[in-house]
Amino acid sequence: MALEGSLWLCVVFCLSQAWAMPTRCAFREHLIEVSLNLLKDMGDGFPKECLSDNVVIAFPAEAYEFADDTQETQKEDFEIAIYKTLNSTDALFENEGRPTSWGQRAVDEFQNLVFRQVQDFNTCVPGIREDVETTGNSSAAYRITLLKTYFQKMENVLQEKNYSSCAWEIIRKELLGILQVILDKNAEIVVRA
Repeated sequence: MALEGSLWLCVVFCLSQAWAMPTRCAFREHLIEVSLNLLKDMGDGFPKECLSDNVVIAFPAEAYEFADDTQETQKEDFEIAIYKTLNSTDALFENEGRPTSWGQRAVDEFQNLVFRQVQDFNTCVPGIREDVETTGNSSAAYRITLLKTYFQKMENVLQEKNYSSCAWEIIRKELLGILQVILDKNAEIVVRA
């Protein structure tokens, strides 16, 4: 009887240890979709009055491409690319001067959701901030460099155009594209699995 009780105690202990082990969080596609929809709802298409201010910022498609990597490497690199994208987006929206036509509530909701996703990555993928900054993975480091350059160009557009409404519309257009690419690439990775 004591042996049977000890056996059950051992089973319960082992299961509690397994449940307590940290796990990587699943990519929350839904939150990216909500972020994308919030950005879409901030305005209609690109404003006609901003066409003369529009600039092309070369999109770093390679940052989200995964050719011959293993499934696990693809997933890790994808998480790092998403984290860098969301973290950089959060930093962009710390700037002032967003268009009043967007509505403060919509901007606040978007910012809060992006911030939440960054915090989720920090919680669910321990050390991701350090991984992003000091990755030994040359593939991930290359992606990070591409994204850092891309977001710096967006910051430059905002500064050069004095954080005007048209500059922010350029940023919104770029972010809409990025979030859609993330959703498309996630679907591609899931299909490969």
